[in-house]
Formats: sequence, structure tokens, C-alpha cells
Amino acid sequence: MYLKLVYDHRFFTFLAQLGVASRYQTKLFRFIASLLRLWIFSIPLLIIERIVAVILALPLPVYSNIMYVFIKSFNGYFGYYVRALYYSIKAGRWAGNIIIDEDVVFEHIGSYEFDEFCMIDKKVIIGSDTIKIGKGCHVAMGTLFSKGGHVILEDFASISYGCILIAATDSPADGHRTSGPMVPDEQRNTVRGTIILKKDSWVTSNVVVMPNTTIGEGSIVPPGSVISRNVRDWKIRLIEMRKEYIEREKIRFPDPDYR
Repeated sequence: MYLKLVYDHRFFTFLAQLGVASRYQTKLFRFIASLLRLWIFSIPLLIIERIVAVILALPLPVYSNIMYVFIKSFNGYFGYYVRALYYSIKAGRWAGNIIIDEDVVFEHIGSYEFDEFCMIDKKVIIGSDTIKIGKGCHVAMGTLFSKGGHVILEDFASISYGCILIAATDSPADGHRTSGPMVPDEQRNTVRGTIILKKDSWVTSNVVVMPNTTIGEGSIVPPGSVISRNVRDWKIRLIEMRKEYIEREKIRFPDPDYR
């Protein structure tokens, strides 16, 4: 069971360091961070958070459906906070300091694992059977993870706008039908696999990733690609040139410490 603040002092210290924060927001974030370092403030807040989280996530008929509709629709910082409380109960693993934006859909939230300081942007749909999202990952708006299969995002991996990750799909091999759930199971040949985005990899906009593929560490996949085989570490995959890959410079910064 999750027994920490959904956003601790490290999160607000991190927000204060971002260039997009106004001067007023920077001062506010630093003030909140200083308060959360004090046990006399953080412990009562933790108790209140856990009570509210349990109430939000009560599995009661009708109530749970109504709460879900409202919770996923709240916008702004309040929406982040409410969703963090809710999913800290619902998720298979929740590490804290996580941003879930509005209108995100999780089909099997109890089987999903989220490390800290990751962000799932607006209107992302995750239907895979399982997913593990590492530290510092970002999934951009409109990304779709199709139903079935397994997806792993290692630390600092990122997915840009409008991508589709297909970890499971119907196959027409041996004369099987491909109309999905509208035919009997014996007429379908479902391929279920795993998609892995290794550390510091970047899948750019409108990319389709097929089952059983690995995007290598530090590699970049260009917009509009269809990836059906592995991409090598620290390569930039090309699609309209005679060379298939060019080298990418390795990350020259240490991993963020978030302290």
C-alpha cells in the first residue's frame, strides 16, 4: 500500500527549477517545498491524503463510475493532485511525484507500474495488459497503447504526440480472420508480445511500433516510421536516405537526482 505524500518536497523543488514557472510560481513552489520538509506539516497531510484517496477509490456501484468520470476530467494542478491520490490506490505500483493529465484512460490500472517523476499527457489511452513506466519518462498527448501485450519504458524514455504502440494484434496467418472481437476465438490468431523502450530512447511523433520490438538505449525513431524490428542503441533511424542509421551522441549529463 502506498504510504507517502503523492507529491513531496522534491517535486516542488523540481517545479521551481523549471524555466516555464513564473516568478510568483517559483516562490510558491519553493515555499511549499519548505513546508513539506517539516514533519509537523507533512505527517498530518499524509494522513489526510490517505483518507481522501481511499474515499475517492471506493469500489462502490455507480459511485465509482461517477468519481472516475469527474477525476479524469479535472484540469490544472488540482486535477494532477486528485488523480495522483486516486491512482496511488488503484495502480499496481505507484512511486509518487507523478503527473497524470486529464482524459487519460487506463484499461488495466491494477497491472500498471509507475516510477517517480514520470508524466502521462492528455488523452493518452493505455490498453496493454501490463505496462512499466520508468523514472523521468514522458508520454505525449494522443498516444495509444493498443489492447493486449506488454510495454516497458525504461528510465527517461519518451514518446511524442500521436504514436501507436501495438503490443498485440490479429494475424491473418493460416487463413485466420482479422476482424477482432466480432468473430469466434478459434477464427482469430492473436499475436501478443512485448515492446521495450530502453533508457533515453525517443519515439518521435506519429510512429507505429509493432509487437516484439525493442527501441535501443538512446536511439531516436523519426516521425511517421513503422517499427517492426529492433532499433540499435544510440542510433538515429532514418527512413528516406540510403543509410539506415546515423550515430547519436551519448547523453553527457548525469541522471537527475530529483532531490
